[in-house]
Amino acid sequence: MDVISVQDGPATGSGRRILVYVAIALLVVAVAAGGYALLHRDDRSPVTAAPCPGLETPSGSGFALARADTAAGPECVGWIVERDHPFGSGDAAVNAVISRIVAENVRVRDQADVPYVRIAVLMPMTSAPGGAMSDAEILHSLQGAYAAQRQANAGKASELGDPTPLFQLVLTNEGTDQSAWATVVDALGGLKEGAHPLVAVTGLSISVPQTRLAGERLSELRIPAIGAVITADDMVAPWLFKISPPNQQYTAALSAYLSRRPEIRGGYLVWDRNPDNYVQKLRTNFIATFGAEFHLGDHNHAFNGSKPPVPGTPRLFSDIVRNICAVDPELVFYSGRDRDLPAFVDALGTRGQCQKRVRPILIATGATGLTIARDRLDDARVGVLDASSTDPVSWGAGGPGTPAHYAAFARLFTSPEPAGLGFTDADLGSGYAIMHRDAVVAAVWAARRDAAAKAHRNATRGGEPAVAETPTAEDVRNALFGSSTDRIPAASGALYFQEQPGNDLWPVGKPVPVIRIGAATKGWPAGTPWTTPLLPNGS
Repeated sequence: MDVISVQDGPATGSGRRILVYVAIALLVVAVAAGGYALLHRDDRSPVTAAPCPGLETPSGSGFALARADTAAGPECVGWIVERDHPFGSGDAAVNAVISRIVAENVRVRDQADVPYVRIAVLMPMTSAPGGAMSDAEILHSLQGAYAAQRQANAGKASELGDPTPLFQLVLTNEGTDQSAWATVVDALGGLKEGAHPLVAVTGLSISVPQTRLAGERLSELRIPAIGAVITADDMVAPWLFKISPPNQQYTAALSAYLSRRPEIRGGYLVWDRNPDNYVQKLRTNFIATFGAEFHLGDHNHAFNGSKPPVPGTPRLFSDIVRNICAVDPELVFYSGRDRDLPAFVDALGTRGQCQKRVRPILIATGATGLTIARDRLDDARVGVLDASSTDPVSWGAGGPGTPAHYAAFARLFTSPEPAGLGFTDADLGSGYAIMHRDAVVAAVWAARRDAAAKAHRNATRGGEPAVAETPTAEDVRNALFGSSTDRIPAASGALYFQEQPGNDLWPVGKPVPVIRIGAATKGWPAGTPWTTPLLPNGS
């Protein structure tokens, strides 16, 4: 079996890598229709030239897939547009949405004389214990992207702009552990040209080093990337836009909210020691904002989260609970992944063994996608204050602060087919569908702004030569910048990106509601959602 291997060279300031090819006859595989380079930068997860199950070749019209060994075992990494393939996923619900997106892509292709371009959705399409995303998160992300595609391709003008161009989604699997990110990002670079170019990449999974590296490489390729749920403050690259606010703004939202209860002074910090950008940056922000007031320098304890790599046995909370019993804080700041929060809550439920008087305790955190059962919290006498990018329960009821574009999105998302998509209210609960919808919508909105500007120039050009009206990746990047009066119609709250002064491409004007979960939060006010300000360089 032939393997194409690429090793990293010495690091440079630009992040460029020296590629060492070890197969003379297989330096680069380029296919004119959907070019694909089978490259590899991680010897633990070799990408081979063998075709995936059900396919006769690694690439063809409308797809480019290769076998890879990842944390989930063998799976298929690469991209599909018009060829339906599950990537190795065994989740029937995920595969059904993949099939619906491919069917829409084919419908777009088959419309005569209607211009269309492509937007990639880059993330793991398969899951495994300890993987970057769960089956539910993958499902909801794809549902949100599909909702944006269907709204964009509805054939009528809307808040997204003119009816055209239409959009295909390039579904791109980087592996359950994201180990194939370099392979697939370089492959996407080959889709920038042609009559239907790739104009943006959305999704980008979670805040881990592979995500930032992918953003850096896409910047080198001059393709705008739009992260849906990444929040770590160091997720920064020249062309990497983010729909979610950074951890610093989650912390600012919590600070503004807690200021309404100045009598709360006792605090404790529980933090994940794993090398994970999200939890590390959240801990840094908690200490900077709350450390002095809540004495977190003395009152803190680390644990090993369950997301690999794990430097020890994960989810050992008994010592932490004993310390919390001794300190008896009113508030626990939690800097960890939401996948580990239920185990921590269960451990807190045993604190009656070390406290004569068990009083309710609140956990303060910042996360989109936090879905913990209320009865689990109530059994442990624990409540959660979560600074989040979404609040689907309140917004679904039309509560105060509901974003202007949320109701129409939710109606399309949950209405029965054919008028709607037939998904459920429960599918909105994690927030992933909302945020991934907004990432694709941002690309659609920018592409149509660019196409409209070019059409207007051609209509008024006088004697000047006409310009091509098809959006390009470079022009879509430029069109993503707006202002307080020119916002992306996001369902999670209209937002904009400002080019000058820069703020590392974090969203401006994005609401950050603080969600109260559990009976222990009774008596805490609903509050007004924090709105992200323009903070130059993310500070």
